[in-house]
Amino acid sequence: MKITLQRQNDFYHFLAQNESGATLQLDASPAIGGQNKGFRPMESLLAGLGGCSAIDIISILKKQRQQIDDFKIEIEADRRTEPLPTIFSAIEVTLIITGIVDEKKLQKAIDLTIEKYCSVYHILKETATINYSYKLIAPTVVEEKKVGHKFETLAIRTQTKRTENREHSVPLYLTSSFTFDNAEQARSVFAGEEEAHIYSRFSNPNASEFIEKMCLLEGTEDGFATASGMSSIFASLAPFLKKGDHLVACRSVFGNTHRIITEILPDWGVEYTYVDIDQPETWEAAIQPNTKMLFAETPSNPALDFIDLEWLGKLTKKHGILLNIDNCFATPYLQKPAAYGADIVVHSATKWIDGQGRVLGGLVLGKKELVAQVYAFARRTGPAISPFNAWLLSKSLETLAVRIERHCENAYAIASYLEHHPEIESVKYPHLPSHPQFELAKRQMKLGGGLFTCVVKGGLERGRKFLDSLQLLSLTANLGDTRTIATHPASTTHSKLSPEDRQAVGIWDGLIRFSVGLEHIDDILADIEQALEKSKC
Repeated sequence: MKITLQRQNDFYHFLAQNESGATLQLDASPAIGGQNKGFRPMESLLAGLGGCSAIDIISILKKQRQQIDDFKIEIEADRRTEPLPTIFSAIEVTLIITGIVDEKKLQKAIDLTIEKYCSVYHILKETATINYSYKLIAPTVVEEKKVGHKFETLAIRTQTKRTENREHSVPLYLTSSFTFDNAEQARSVFAGEEEAHIYSRFSNPNASEFIEKMCLLEGTEDGFATASGMSSIFASLAPFLKKGDHLVACRSVFGNTHRIITEILPDWGVEYTYVDIDQPETWEAAIQPNTKMLFAETPSNPALDFIDLEWLGKLTKKHGILLNIDNCFATPYLQKPAAYGADIVVHSATKWIDGQGRVLGGLVLGKKELVAQVYAFARRTGPAISPFNAWLLSKSLETLAVRIERHCENAYAIASYLEHHPEIESVKYPHLPSHPQFELAKRQMKLGGGLFTCVVKGGLERGRKFLDSLQLLSLTANLGDTRTIATHPASTTHSKLSPEDRQAVGIWDGLIRFSVGLEHIDDILADIEQALEKSKC
């Protein structure tokens, strides 16, 4: 390392130049004849400390994939007045960072800079006490290049970084593990100093892309992709509920979610209270001193009942507890729970997100600090999504908006038709005026969704005959498919519930749930009509 200093006038103005040609102007204090034409030598030491620290900290944060939009350092220093030389006695370094940066990772970067990397710090610390602090400023927009983009564009154009092959479509990273350049990089990654993929149970480029898309679409900070919807439900509960804690949940939940709440959590010493989703006054009354979380499906499965998310968000903030919302039925295209204050949003990606009944998958989305706990739990217990499923689900998001629009259009038309059919006892669809929570559903969901329920006249036996008479529609327990599906919840998805529990959430023995597909509406209606006619006998 070599620099030269060239005097610029008859006083104390110098131009310093390094071997690459970069320059720095130096001058003395006016008190001894300087003209303030450059840094004073002691100021250049502070600049060196700031520059050295900034380079190291930014390098570490970039390896950990933190978003840094702006970075500034302010340094204040005290010098002793005697004895000579008047060296620094105290230095305060303040980092001012605009971006989305995890505070724990930032503090770790500062610690590593101080302990290992910044040479100027180690020179100055011999005579001065040096303290570091920081101010984090949230960006006014999320990723400038994406801020003006609409839902459909985000779902299509958000993708993992291209490889050297410059592929247009994201490749499938079908690998269980990832290699390191050398032993030091391996150590650094495992120590958390550098962010990189290690093992597909922890992370994978396909899973990362899927998560990033869903975070942008839902408006959340972070997420973790799981192997199924049920594993996402479990991973959204287990890290936060400990022995002695209490959960408040809506009574109208998916059958296996009900079993987790009523069978598994109590075995761990977690208490629960069920409340009716359409009776908000009961929610606050159910909150106890040890309540840690409120959990709800909205709209519920299969009763299609709603809870006011804005009201629920305010309630949980008032009591300082977590709000966990299953947004599977609505998808982020129709409803964004995080915008109303949900801390955690869960999905079964198997349903509308895949949209073709091909693969299983789930997601837990939410605030960074909460997802970090989910990640720690999932990393140890292993419910990670497979690379193939993540790749396929990420591709499926590209068509989510156009699919959901058509699903909703068909569902609304069929539900409207059947509502006045002489062989149908009742119909329930969120955006029909006959829905008991029609106004809330209209306010909370962009469209009415692709599901509706009905009760065929003639009771359970007539309902079974109707299902057996269907020729085009599929009989299966799934939903969210391109193909229209008819399901009898009492004997399938919710069969493990007692008759009393089913009736408490509006699942009558004759109830049929329709997941409306993308076939031509005339063909769907024709099949329903012929099945109603055949089942009359």
